Amino acid sequence: MKDTTIRTKQHITTILDDPDEAVRRQVGGFVTFLREKAVVGLAVGFIVGQQAQGLIKQLVDSFVNPWMNILVGSRLQDQVAVIAGEKFAWGKFVYVLVNFMFVLLAVYVIIKFFKLDKLDMPKPPAKKKKN
Repeated sequence: MKDTTIRTKQHITTILDDPDEAVRRQVGGFVTFLREKAVVGLAVGFIVGQQAQGLIKQLVDSFVNPWMNILVGSRLQDQVAVIAGEKFAWGKFVYVLVNFMFVLLAVYVIIKFFKLDKLDMPKPPAKKKKN
């Protein structure tokens, strides 16, 4: 690639003879960044995580909450305690806690089922020879 540079007191302007090469270089640098930093894997993990969150929330809403409502007597999220005139929304906390526990359980089962915990295992250190 051949550059022609025009110098002035205020700035330097570079005129590229081959703008396609500059674009290829910039895109190549971006692709290298994506590969080195595993950005694509992170993005895929984020998207899958968002979908898994929706699935787990629906599981809790459809199957766990009805059982909790049978035990508590009404909608769990609406349960409050009034102490000294102050309302404590303990039902919302329990609902979020149950949801969180099911997310943890689902993540654990997925990791164990697909043996994903073995992917990032560090290699054992090389044994030193005794003299």
